[in-house]
Amino acid sequence: MSKADPEARTKDAHKPDITPFPLFDPGDVASANARNLDFAARAARASFGGAAQLGWEIVGFVNMRLAKDIAGAQKVMTAKTSHEAFHEQASFMEQTLRDYADAASKWFHIAADVANHTLTPLEQRTEEVLEELDERGAQAEAAA
Repeated sequence: MSKADPEARTKDAHKPDITPFPLFDPGDVASANARNLDFAARAARASFGGAAQLGWEIVGFVNMRLAKDIAGAQKVMTAKTSHEAFHEQASFMEQTLRDYADAASKWFHIAADVANHTLTPLEQRTEEVLEELDERGAQAEAAA
């Protein structure tokens, strides 16, 4: 645009004064990305750690149940009378149901803890960003 071009000056005069929102400053974006990665890494560690814990619990349960299943089958097969076999089978089923219910309860608690520990860093970061946005918005209003 040349200084002598009155039409260009008129167009520039009607352009609103637009200032990009401060969050889009490259330094702020880099800082926010680093902070986001830190919180994402914390969430991932909690998730992977919980998955590993749950995996070990399942492996332990399967080993324990397999041993009990073999022992229960042996007791039923070596029973001397039908009454004794029925009693062993009923006892086996009662213990099996208790074991599965206990394991399911334990696994659900682990899963809930994992979800809580995984989401906590994400919630914290979301709160930080919202507070920062509110603060920057207030600063922009005060400057206007």
